[in-house]
Amino acid sequence: MLSRVLGWLGRSMVVAGLFILGFVGFQLWGTGLQTSRSQDQLAAEISTDLSQAPSGGRTGDDATTDPELLAKDLAAAATVPAVATPAPSSGQPVGIIQIPKIDLARVVVQGVSKSDLKKGPGHYGGTALPGQPGNSAIAGHRTTYGAPFNRIDELVPGDEIVTTTPQGQFTYKVRAAPDGTGRGWFTVKPSGVLVLAPTQTNQLTLTACHPKYSARQRIVVVADLVTPVAPASPPPARPPKVVTDEPTLGGDSSQLLLAAAFAFGAVAVGMAAWFLGTRWKKWPAYLLATPFVLALVWFSWTHLDRYLPAL
Repeated sequence: MLSRVLGWLGRSMVVAGLFILGFVGFQLWGTGLQTSRSQDQLAAEISTDLSQAPSGGRTGDDATTDPELLAKDLAAAATVPAVATPAPSSGQPVGIIQIPKIDLARVVVQGVSKSDLKKGPGHYGGTALPGQPGNSAIAGHRTTYGAPFNRIDELVPGDEIVTTTPQGQFTYKVRAAPDGTGRGWFTVKPSGVLVLAPTQTNQLTLTACHPKYSARQRIVVVADLVTPVAPASPPPARPPKVVTDEPTLGGDSSQLLLAAAFAFGAVAVGMAAWFLGTRWKKWPAYLLATPFVLALVWFSWTHLDRYLPAL
């Protein structure tokens, strides 16, 4: 009896270990597939808008979703001098961010909710648009969902950050950290939202979780605009409140129960397949159950990801 209990316990631990190991892989690589699709969709929206612009754009076989090529097209199509443009709605593309030092070229989405940041770097609502007067702030993941800001801790003073929007292309240079370390970044607590406040200087502020694989702090990079500033967006009827990253990067506690339900569902289907195998044939039973088990495990990982803080 004891040996049977220990045998079931051992199998349970193996299954739990495989579930956790698979979830780590889902976080590090599986989420990147979702972001890649979202980036293509955002790029396609930009490409479509460019093709309908008076200056034209790539169409048909020439259409592209490559951020670097889109940045060139956006810059070429921009009106000179730039005209004021309104901020896009949440979830829509803002423009392209490029950081040559860390080989980054991504489409920036409007908004910093968890659903927005799954698409790519997100522009904080209520801050200036890239290239416009004041403080423009962008958040991004460091370890999941394509990890666009994974290497921003490599930036040093003087490194360039280039943003391209329908108003044109704007170059920023990383500012030395205020802590006197000489680095191009510093850290604040998650509640340290003063880095998102309006400023008299024209700057770009990048934020992400720190250290990697943790949401204990926020890493911040500030860069100064070194190219001509663009006209500010037309003021909205009701000025939006600056969205802080403290609530938006947190997990959704209601998702844990759903994650557990799908996980237990996968276990139940697996046990049913085992029981069927003892009464019928093992491999046909397992083969029949495998797609259902994998689907339930995938849904469990998805809800578990929503439960955890964004990293």
